[in-house]
Amino acid sequence: MKSFFGTDRLKRSRILKAILFIIIMIGAVSSMSLLYKSVYAQEENQQKYTTKKRVLFISSYSYAWETVPEQIAGIKEVLNEDVVIDYKFMDSKNLTSSESVDDFYRHMVYYLGEVEPYDAIIVGDDAAFNFAVDNKDTLFKDIPIFFEGVNNDDKAVAVSASSQITGVIESLSYKNTIKAASKIIPDAKKIVAILDDTVTGMGERIQYYKYKNIYPQYEFDEINASKLSQHDLIEKVKSLDSDTILIYIMCSSDKDGNTYIDSQGIKLVSENAPVPTFSIVSIGMGKGVIGGEMVSQKEMAKIAASMVQQYFNGTDVSSIGIQTEPPRVIMFDENVMKKYEVSSKLLPKNAIIINHEQNFFERNRDIIIFSGIIIAFLIIISVCLFASNMHKEKINKNLSISTEKYEKLANHDMLTGLPNRMAFKEDLIKYFGDNKQFSVFLFDIDKFKHINDTYGHNSGDMVLREVAQRIQKINDNLFRVYRFAGDEFTVIVDSHDYNVVSQYAHRIIDSFKESYEVDNAMINIHSSLGIAMVPENGTNEDSVVAAADDAMYFIKKLGGNNYHFSDK
Repeated sequence: MKSFFGTDRLKRSRILKAILFIIIMIGAVSSMSLLYKSVYAQEENQQKYTTKKRVLFISSYSYAWETVPEQIAGIKEVLNEDVVIDYKFMDSKNLTSSESVDDFYRHMVYYLGEVEPYDAIIVGDDAAFNFAVDNKDTLFKDIPIFFEGVNNDDKAVAVSASSQITGVIESLSYKNTIKAASKIIPDAKKIVAILDDTVTGMGERIQYYKYKNIYPQYEFDEINASKLSQHDLIEKVKSLDSDTILIYIMCSSDKDGNTYIDSQGIKLVSENAPVPTFSIVSIGMGKGVIGGEMVSQKEMAKIAASMVQQYFNGTDVSSIGIQTEPPRVIMFDENVMKKYEVSSKLLPKNAIIINHEQNFFERNRDIIIFSGIIIAFLIIISVCLFASNMHKEKINKNLSISTEKYEKLANHDMLTGLPNRMAFKEDLIKYFGDNKQFSVFLFDIDKFKHINDTYGHNSGDMVLREVAQRIQKINDNLFRVYRFAGDEFTVIVDSHDYNVVSQYAHRIIDSFKESYEVDNAMINIHSSLGIAMVPENGTNEDSVVAAADDAMYFIKKLGGNNYHFSDK
């Protein structure tokens, strides 16, 4: 038998070609197998992707609006990873014209034409709800719509008769909020709401005035931020009487075009209101409102998302009933309660109190129980008492530091750092209680409104801070200055000597002689100052301030830049 190398050249060539052909065929078969597996895997992944449900969330506002992240969090918490969620924002707080709605419509026409169809639409708040309902037949035909946070309950109930629309209404609880407020302000005669002319604001206005017939004992009124400049809005809030229940509903923008997120609007109102500010939306808690019965934006969004999930699980939309009562909770802020001296005994029994400062037993409950056990068994009594005393000293030290910080914050003006109106009132009460003879100054900046109108409120704030710094330099053991309100300052002079009092008045007037730098310009301003002597011009806090106020306006009518003793 001949070996391979022993065969002739022609046979060897044929054998090599056969081997090569077999190798090529094996490679081709392997490649086809790998290619088939790859294509199959891609098709499987594509099929898996296309089977995911698609949901579009249309928000009335922008993502920066404080309630929107809560709504998105609620939707995500319910809808799992098998659902694709996309988002569109109308930004109706900033884009208020009808043209902006038309622009959003054109955008949605283009957008919906480019993406895969959606299986469900969720709309948040009134502007998006109105947009979806108005364009149901053109943009969202055969796509069910689930709404949340809608205030116009009449329209929501009417359109929910359609088998393709349902959701949860944001019916805010004025009833329980007013009920709680009436106990805190028992002498209240009127209810004033902070509102604006946004779509949501107009929907809430309808709901608010429905309670006028339910509470005929109150006069119902409103402060419409959309019709007032920021200055006029602040002055309107400041002028509220003590017999007013103030409810913050919405302050998105003012007449000047300033826009406010909820925390900014709440701060503007609550810092200038002479009465506590109640609210009906949880976003205001911890930002200046005293409390009320709140609606949770996140919980409402979770309800709407749950309705979508029911629909995806096979439930017909027409059988998913509209929910008219969203989840609510009664909540109050202890910090604001302290500011207005509101006792927790006046609150509803089921109220949640935030910023609660624990009492001694709450802070030391475990220690007290542990100490009791040690005493009961008479074990190492001296060691436990020593440890307990050391711990108590530490707690009392920390408590003292915390109390000092709180008192400083509660009794000082945030802008100027001066003692505030509350501190002035407390000191006046002490002086009258000690039957002292003293004097009270009330002065303001002449034509301060012109500074705000010309240079802006930030520049006005800079002037107020500079005035405070200059006057504060006069402080001594007889003289103490306070920020009273706006551009008004008060002073208590612990002297009844007219010459001493006049010298202090001159120093205040002279402090304005040096020019003020405002917006890179040097301007000259001056002040009008009224003086009331005690007891000649007043025998209590209100009368002495009124006398000083009359004296101040007397000198202001004469041109200002001077002081005048009260004639009362």
